[in-house]
Order: sequence, then C-alpha cells, then structure tokens
Amino acid sequence: MKINTSPMIEISEVSKVYKIYNNPIDRLKESLSFTSKPYHEEFYALNNVSFSIEKGETIGILGKNGSGKSTLLKIITGVLMPSSGSVKVKGRVSALLELGAGFNLEYTGLENIYLNGTIMGFSKEEMNKKVDSIVEFAEIGEFITQPVKMYSSGMFARLAFALAINVEPDILIVDEALAVGDIRFQAKCFDKFKDLKKQGVTILFVSHDVQSIRNFCDRAVWLDRGIMKSLGDTVEISSQYIEYMNKQDNEQTAYIASNNSKLSARIDKKTSQKTLMNPIKRWGEVPTLIQDVQLLDSTDTPTNVIQYGEAVKIQVIFFVPEHLDSNTLSVACSIKDIKGIDIFVTTTFDDSIMRIDKKECYYEAVFEFTNYINSGDYTLVVAIEDRSQSLPKYYDFIEGASYFKIVTNSQRFGLFSLPTRKSINLLGVDENE
Repeated sequence: MKINTSPMIEISEVSKVYKIYNNPIDRLKESLSFTSKPYHEEFYALNNVSFSIEKGETIGILGKNGSGKSTLLKIITGVLMPSSGSVKVKGRVSALLELGAGFNLEYTGLENIYLNGTIMGFSKEEMNKKVDSIVEFAEIGEFITQPVKMYSSGMFARLAFALAINVEPDILIVDEALAVGDIRFQAKCFDKFKDLKKQGVTILFVSHDVQSIRNFCDRAVWLDRGIMKSLGDTVEISSQYIEYMNKQDNEQTAYIASNNSKLSARIDKKTSQKTLMNPIKRWGEVPTLIQDVQLLDSTDTPTNVIQYGEAVKIQVIFFVPEHLDSNTLSVACSIKDIKGIDIFVTTTFDDSIMRIDKKECYYEAVFEFTNYINSGDYTLVVAIEDRSQSLPKYYDFIEGASYFKIVTNSQRFGLFSLPTRKSINLLGVDENE
C-alpha cells in the first residue's frame, strides 16, 4: 500500500509586494495622511506563486535577473515574510543564498563555522563532530584561522558551501553561489549534490547555467517578473526559457512549414516526402526556413538507429529568402542527450564554408562524421543562425528535429570512446641483460 506523505515544501499563492516611493518625503506624507491617499506604487517581486516539492526532489529555478528567484528562496528560508499566501517547510533547511551571508567578517573561518552552527541550532559538541569534514571540504588551508574579511570570493564560496552541506540538511538551497568557484571545486560540489540526492535530501538550485539545471535537476520552475511562467520537465521548461531569452521577449508563435509548393518544385521527390518529427520546440525570427532534416546512416538511408563507429550524415535543407544577409548566415546542428545536454555541436560558421550565391533558393547543408558517441537515446537540434555578432541570433531553431538511438556491439563507458592508439612498453630493463 502506498503511503501518502506531505510535500517537503508547499508554496501556496505566495506574493511579495514592495511599496515604491518617488520621493523619500512621500513615505511620511502617506503615514500622516488622514484620507488614506496613497503616495506609492506597488511592485510585485512575487505574484501568486504556487507549487510543491516532494522529498528527495531536485528543483531548478530559472529566470533572468529581477524575476523573483532570490525573493522566493528568502521566503522559503524565513529571511523574508510573504505579503500574502503561505509557505510550509518540513525539516532542517541549509541555505547558501548570498555570498558570505551570516558570516562575521571580523571572525576567523573556524569561528564562523561555530557561529553558523549555533544559529542553525547545533550545540558546540555537535559542531565539534562536524568541523573536520567542513574544513576538509572547504580546502582553504591555514586561512581557516584567519578573519574572513581577508578571504577571496572563491574562499568565501568554498567555506560557505562546505558549511551548508555538512550540517545534515533535509533541504538544501543554493542560489548561484557556485558561480565564483573554480572548475575543479564546482565539479566537487556537483558530486556532493549527487551524494545528497541519493540520501534523499531535497535541493533547490538557482542558476543561469541551463546546462547545469538540465544535468542535475528533476524538474524546473521558470519565474519571470514575479510570475511563475511554467513548472515541469526540465528539458521542456529550459527550452521555453532559452527560447524566451533568445527572442528577447518577442512572443512570436512558430509553426512548422508543411505542403510547401516551392519545396516540391525545387527539390527531389525523395526529400520532399520527408516530414519533420514533432519538435520539442521551434522558434526564431523566421521559423520556416528549415524545410527538411535527415539523419542518414552509412548507406545514405534515413534512420533513427546508428552504430558506434558508423559513418553518419546530417542533412539539412533550408530556404534563403531575399531579406536575409547571406554573408553572416550559418547552419548549426547539435546532438543532445535525454537531459538536453549538448554532446556534440558543429556549425558551418566554424569552418567558414557557407556560400550563398543566390537568394530565394533552396540549399542543402551536409554534416558528415564518424560516430564515436556511446549507446543511449539522443535528440538532434538544427538551426539557421545569424553570426554577425559574437553571440548567434537564430532565424530558425528546432530542438527535437529528430530522435534517435545509438547502439554498440560491446559495453563501453563514458559519453565518448575516441579511437586511441595504444601500446605497452617494458621500461627499466638493460637490453644486454
């Protein structure tokens, strides 16, 4: 019989409203007014947000700056009170919100460990048992006995994170704090995240790094201007977020081109019979440029199953209208795993091979490679880009142009098994012996 358990975190119709005054004197006028005349405008940092988080879940929170992410986390941790609505939290919460929050700058790192332990309700005896693991994880050496005002931002992050994860939390909340750490320490932190997940710890993780959200989180929440835009599958929500950010708030609706008479007239029948599979997401300024996408095996046959070591082609047929700048046009393709993490990315821009001689015509881009990606399920992404600037602008972007499986004849480990020349040589022996 299934036992019903209540969520670890339950957020119900939470709003946080701030009063914004144009002039400082307006606050005094409002407080002394006998007519209840308002002298302020209301700013909703959060507006009627509701969702729940189960035990052991890892939830990613996405949103641009000012979307309400940090406000929500501060309400969950009790740093802020909501203007309306309610938040129910079960268990011990350990939060890593603002860098160095809760640290006394005049205290040493060691003293701050005990100070924060006291704030969280631990006795000195309990902290004595935890301090070695905290110091070891932080890796700040002799600086642990120095005032934290001497610490770099990276040292702050290491000590704060080490403290947050080594106090046996039921709920761990991390808000962008890992962005200041070096790559090796970030990898160490994510390994620790995985251990905590296995132990059933509930984790809320805020990051602008979509790849980290996809790689680590079970579900995602997207906040925008205090409103919860969507909640659900990590790949789906992050795709919506990427689309929104790249389109810069442009709410165009994209539709897949079908029954295109020009296409039928200009390309062969075999290709024109191919229809794009239902994509996860399609968007862009001109979301009809890509007419056809094919994944071809070593015999040039369309397929959704390829072998390790097989020669593979990705064929993209696209239309170039008159108004596009052909000099900065690029075709891109990417292979992603089921979590949406890029495994392989390539573009015609990389090798400067794009050549558009005529407008109002159809072109074919072909990407050929030998597959050294190991077995699994994968998604193909294709795009037509404008590379006139350092960051690409997308004319047509299809996430989920094809879905396929890679199989291997023997067990292989890792994402890739690159062909490697191998040898074993005997060392340290005199040839005359």
